[in-house]
Amino acid sequence: MKNHTQVIKHNEPTIDPSDYEEVSILAARAKEAGAKVKLTGVVARITYATGRKPSGFYLVDSTNSIYVYDDQIASQVEIGNQITIAASKTYWILETEAANAEKYGYKGCCQVEKATLLENDKQNHEFDKSWILESTVKEMLENPVSNDITTTIYKVNALVAKKPGNGFVNYYFYDIDGKTGTYTYTQCNGSDFEWLDEFDNKICTVYLSIINAKSSASGCVYRILPIAVSDDNYEFDIAKSAEFAVKYYGVDQFYATYTADPELELITSVSSELLGINNVTLSYSSSNEKVIKFEIVDGKVIMHTLNAGEAVVTITGHYNYPESDTEVSYSEDISIKVEKNQEYESLTVKQAIDSEIEKEVIVRGIVGPSLVNQVGFYLIDSTGVIAVKTSSEVMQTLDFGNEVVVKGTRTVFKSGTDWFGQSCILDSVVLANYYGSHDYSKESFDSTKTLDDLYSLDAKVDYSCQVYVITGQIECVSTPYYTNYYVVSGDTKVLLYSGSGAQYAWLADYVGQDLTIEIAMCNWSGKKEYRGCILSITLEDGTTIYNTLNFNK
Repeated sequence: MKNHTQVIKHNEPTIDPSDYEEVSILAARAKEAGAKVKLTGVVARITYATGRKPSGFYLVDSTNSIYVYDDQIASQVEIGNQITIAASKTYWILETEAANAEKYGYKGCCQVEKATLLENDKQNHEFDKSWILESTVKEMLENPVSNDITTTIYKVNALVAKKPGNGFVNYYFYDIDGKTGTYTYTQCNGSDFEWLDEFDNKICTVYLSIINAKSSASGCVYRILPIAVSDDNYEFDIAKSAEFAVKYYGVDQFYATYTADPELELITSVSSELLGINNVTLSYSSSNEKVIKFEIVDGKVIMHTLNAGEAVVTITGHYNYPESDTEVSYSEDISIKVEKNQEYESLTVKQAIDSEIEKEVIVRGIVGPSLVNQVGFYLIDSTGVIAVKTSSEVMQTLDFGNEVVVKGTRTVFKSGTDWFGQSCILDSVVLANYYGSHDYSKESFDSTKTLDDLYSLDAKVDYSCQVYVITGQIECVSTPYYTNYYVVSGDTKVLLYSGSGAQYAWLADYVGQDLTIEIAMCNWSGKKEYRGCILSITLEDGTTIYNTLNFNK
């Protein structure tokens, strides 16, 4: 969705309507870019650019929906108007994101543009919902970006949550598990969605659409837009408790392929205060115990992979109705392949750091804490630490503490300045995952420096492959426009690198406390000073909290 801020002028039609083919919206969606179409439908939702200026709208008929990018027409119509337009079909994508979108098979936002308003009845109609498929927020967000689903509408049950920030408000739409979801796309700091306030903290019937996907080197992330919301006094069907536990908790624990024994502890009980269910049990079985086997250790169910091959894992949920002998159960089968792990000749982290710049390297280590405002993690072994940039898809296959072999380009990430920038392994893929939940080595960490020393580091020298252990406090500075987090010691404070304060919200409860802090200095923007990235904080009672930002699957 483009952000135009020019003065709106209402132009008279200058086109020949006979040049445009009159088709349904479903047929228009299937047209190639550049096709001229004539569409009739009802305006279902108007979108807004910066300054609350209308930028476009959703048009719906009895077959489907599509986004109309046109600020002039958007300023002339109202929700409920039935209109006829002549327009050109297109797939819009930001020019700077096109290469990354192509890499992941994303065609762009399915829309029409260069529209002319031919008719407007100026009445108030309900848009046709008969064609709209029922889905879930989870299913929508898991849909591959290569599927052309942008700007079509789905019917879901979703928890609406209003979350005010500094100078903005985000409106989230979560699935009925209360955690799977994202916030609605806004260019007006959320002010264009004030109409959602009455639905805050309620599970509602939501007509929801994916309007586009932000495409970066690390992957494509969907942006959603609510078209209509109603509070229908949602009540969870208790008979679906077992199905809920399997679909939302059971299935997502597994990968499709394993190359080593994950020794995976599995969920055996699911409860949801939001839905009013308690102690739905999960059990697991394997069709081939020579490939995958489950064992009980100290009351915990552990999955092991043994030999190469394939097995079908059956996940079964069981729910006993309260004060009743009635049980409901639900099962799903998933196919899992176990492959023999290939051995790789690999470098230590220190050898990778010392490698020639722009050289491909294969490195083995432990998946350590998350990068911030970058997709990736710190790879750590006893010899050193280096930042690993990768894709969102790769991150979905990793857990904090896994032992891995990664391949990527040893490079320096910067913006062409005189300052050194950021050492990292770029475009990394995982060649082997040996799983596990390993403690990372701190042998290479430097505990001899103070925050004053870190503040004075010369940004022309590479300090980005060193973790420092210091004492200090966390400070949070909030204004109506931004939130920044700092590490503070005495009169010295070092800014933590982030795209938004929300990326360090996990520190909020520890502001002002005396802490032991593991911190790496980073310079992803190639600026004249280093900023900090916290790996962990340790409280005075010995409790350690790790930065797992990118591991929240």
